[in-house]
Amino acid sequence: MNILLDAHVLLWHLKDDSRLKTRFPILYRRAAFCFLTKGGSMKRFVTVLASVLLIVSSAFAGTAGNVNNDTTVDLKDVIAALQVCAGLTPAGISTGGDANNDGKIGLEEAIYVLQVVSQLRTGSTGGNGSTFTDSLGMKFVLIPAGTFTMGSPSTEPGRYSSEDPQHQVTLSSFYMQTTEVTQGQWKAVMGSNPSDFSTCGDNCPVEQVSWNDIQTFITALNSRGEGTYRLPTEAEWEYAARANSKTAFANGAITNTFCSPVDTNLDAMGWYCGNASSKTHPVQGKQSNAWGLYDMYGNVWEWVEDDWHSNYTGAPGDGSAWVASPRDWGRVYRGGGWNSDAPDCRSASRSSSFSPGVSYVTVGFRLVRSQ
Repeated sequence: MNILLDAHVLLWHLKDDSRLKTRFPILYRRAAFCFLTKGGSMKRFVTVLASVLLIVSSAFAGTAGNVNNDTTVDLKDVIAALQVCAGLTPAGISTGGDANNDGKIGLEEAIYVLQVVSQLRTGSTGGNGSTFTDSLGMKFVLIPAGTFTMGSPSTEPGRYSSEDPQHQVTLSSFYMQTTEVTQGQWKAVMGSNPSDFSTCGDNCPVEQVSWNDIQTFITALNSRGEGTYRLPTEAEWEYAARANSKTAFANGAITNTFCSPVDTNLDAMGWYCGNASSKTHPVQGKQSNAWGLYDMYGNVWEWVEDDWHSNYTGAPGDGSAWVASPRDWGRVYRGGGWNSDAPDCRSASRSSSFSPGVSYVTVGFRLVRSQ
């Protein structure tokens, strides 16, 4: 009842404000005066402010306040409204980070800050777009749309012919998981841990999972109602790994093609045969690339959606998965693992299984989340 009365007071103050978007500073000052100078708490202030935004913001016109599409209008709708503004896409909502479709991140998206202050959710916005963290602690960062050159130049040390021909690929934006899926995350969904390196701990990458096993995991994960997940395509994976770089690694060229001495650039970003001591390591233990992605090189290879092709002749240029109909047996994995040499960890390096049902101690995966 107190919240309804407070909202009524704020709406009375807003009676002369024809457009919330252009008068937000007035709303904020009046709301702050009503609460912070009269003994109210910050959390109550933010909740009431969110209630008013839910009622009067044109971003939610036509919803009658029932933002999360359940049977009632309550505080859950206020929280859902904040999540929509922040591009967090809660269950039952379908939207991207641009809540009002104006082509930029503006007032609605800034409400995310209010949500964090009120402790309704923790999180942040990355330098290239929003981040999303689900209830399992799986964090995703928005990878910007763009065009890149896929494959490697003939002058790159340690390259393979399967990386020919170099070709342009144009991709839409997508959300990529910032780390490999961990053993703890796998156990939370599947109830067991298939990893050989199980003693490494819940924060280490899951391995010994086949491409088929991952499809079962994705089906179970999607049923939780927190979004739609899938494996990245091979083009998405390389684009994200490069993060606008054109060198063998996102932080520079390859300097050594053997395990010893260590390649200085690779050593900074990944676990491989030169520094891993023949085992996996907790995720996020090395430097990220410019887009906030960790362990794109080494630790474990990463399954992608595509069927294996011996080179890129005929590859799609739109970033979609390159698959046969019916599907071929081979599946691609990328990035190198804890026992790989430096050439196998390059952004352009690629390898494959002979069957989607086989698993390896060196291969795991990360996911993409649909916007």
